Amino acid sequence: MTVETKSFRRDRLDLRAALFDKSVLVLAALAAISGILCWWIAGADAVLASMEDDVFMFQALAPKMAIAFFVAALVTALVPRAFIAKWLGEKAGFKGVALATGVGAVTPGGPMISFPLVASLSKAGAARSTVIAYLISWETLGFQRIMIWEIPLLGVEYTLMRFIASIPLPFVAAMVADYLPRNEEEKRLAALAEAKDEEGGKDPQARS
Repeated sequence: MTVETKSFRRDRLDLRAALFDKSVLVLAALAAISGILCWWIAGADAVLASMEDDVFMFQALAPKMAIAFFVAALVTALVPRAFIAKWLGEKAGFKGVALATGVGAVTPGGPMISFPLVASLSKAGAARSTVIAYLISWETLGFQRIMIWEIPLLGVEYTLMRFIASIPLPFVAAMVADYLPRNEEEKRLAALAEAKDEEGGKDPQARS
């Protein structure tokens, strides 16, 4: 069996595991229970109307999500894993958290852009603390939200106070995240990143 065949089979197994993991099963169970309750309380017409709304919503969101996933995949393909490990990995420390906080604050758009990007960076070697810092910064320090919503509605004074008070939050959240127990997937990705770092250290071409 060739290396390509093994890799293809491993990718298929990973995709199958992602499609039928616990979170998908829980969401499917919640959807089924909600549908049954809606049928029982409001009748079949309400269920059909809800499904029609879901189809329209999916049609509106699917193109945006596809583009966001494509951009996230391109970013992780173009940015070397060594670069991500250096600036956003476990060994990046405070500078990684600070960089993630700054990038999160200037990231435009909604969760369809930030969440796929975060998921891709996490799989590419970004540390948990930097990922958490990015998400908290995007939620609380986002410049786009400040310029479009907060300053026009709340004014400069309240917006500035809220912004200054929120600056420590990404750093505090990153510090707390480091002390939380890690799941098996995080341990596997960390071990894989360390193995690749060791291979890169042994390879003279990788050091050059």
